[in-house]
Amino acid sequence: MGGFSVIPATDELQTHQVYQRRYQPKSRSNNPLETVIEFSGQGLIDKCFPRYTERFHVEMRKGRVVFTPVANRAFAIADRFRKTSPFRAFVALTGGVDIHVMEALGWKAEIVLEHRPVEARDRASGRNLSEVHALNTLVNSSPRILLNEDIHHLELDRLGALLAECPPIGLAHYSLGCDDHSNAKSPRDKERSLEDLSTMLDMVYPALKQIEVVNPAVVLVENVPNFKASGAGAMMGTTLRRMGYFLTEMVLNGLDFGAYQGRERYYMVASVFPGFVPPKPEQRAGGRLWPVIEKHLGDCADVTVLKSIQARESTSRRMPAFLTRESTSCPTILKSQDRGVKDAVYIQDGGRIYKPSVDLVQELMSIPDSFDVSWMAKEQATETLGQSVDYRLHSAVMAAVRDHLNVNCGRHTVVQHGIRSKEGR
Repeated sequence: MGGFSVIPATDELQTHQVYQRRYQPKSRSNNPLETVIEFSGQGLIDKCFPRYTERFHVEMRKGRVVFTPVANRAFAIADRFRKTSPFRAFVALTGGVDIHVMEALGWKAEIVLEHRPVEARDRASGRNLSEVHALNTLVNSSPRILLNEDIHHLELDRLGALLAECPPIGLAHYSLGCDDHSNAKSPRDKERSLEDLSTMLDMVYPALKQIEVVNPAVVLVENVPNFKASGAGAMMGTTLRRMGYFLTEMVLNGLDFGAYQGRERYYMVASVFPGFVPPKPEQRAGGRLWPVIEKHLGDCADVTVLKSIQARESTSRRMPAFLTRESTSCPTILKSQDRGVKDAVYIQDGGRIYKPSVDLVQELMSIPDSFDVSWMAKEQATETLGQSVDYRLHSAVMAAVRDHLNVNCGRHTVVQHGIRSKEGR
């Protein structure tokens, strides 16, 4: 640990001079006698405190004052990746698409935490689907350990024990629940969720506690754009900065990265290394989307006569535009897409209205065919896809994180920030 103690001398040869100053009572209202003990010898400091020390503890007991260095969290984390791969991840709150992206880019998901909350409609129908996204993660990726557990209930001691079984984790990836930050959820429903504890606003609290245990080099948080200006977002960002992370916040549109839908997402990248470079937007293609839609049209259900379709005409809310032969992009697909809600994405052609099939939803979100949801019921498959990241957008972000770690870790470290790697000199 290092540091040193100050105790009363028992041998004159071991004494350290105590300087005293006496102030005139007229100019000093408190005790006119002041005692000062000064330790300014560089040799003592170098011997007792590691060079990366920024702060130290002072512990006062009777007859003893103890000075011990406070660990520099960022330095300690960075130091772990000098000789080990930073491309191991702890992934929380995933439907599986983000891990599929990560594995395609060379990441390994060591520990995955996934639990689908039991919603009011589930309780009303007497069903429990808490394991469905966890199973989908196992179908489409290869995590070493999967924990099918609520983020609020995961014991930190258990997490610490599991982490002790694996090499250091380079990335903590969180797709925090976005319902209570989204405009798609009504204010009344948001208030109700606070009362019945189904709210997702406080997910940042267990996430931050887990990050303290995981000690990753990079933390990535993905959410809807409203998260950035929320109290939860401010708490997340401020606490990570206090931990020593450098913060980069972005609101990105999938259309700028080759995607079909104009899905905007908020990304927070917190790294112990400064200098993260966000992905660079591409020129938008601008071509018509109909060739993608047309090949799936035969599998799309005709929903022209549904009440929800008629309700689109009378609502005061702004509804997503219909997909037509002239469309050049797709509105944001929601996880409620399959439930026949009025603000879902629909196709309009030849005077009829169609609901996109599961395969079309998957392609509109740029998710490759290798991601298999055929084993799931249609409602759960559409929900899993609709709540997921856009594949091309997320791939661009994760590639930027990969490049950032490649620059800063291992034998090819480029020193730009005062944390020096022996291998990188």
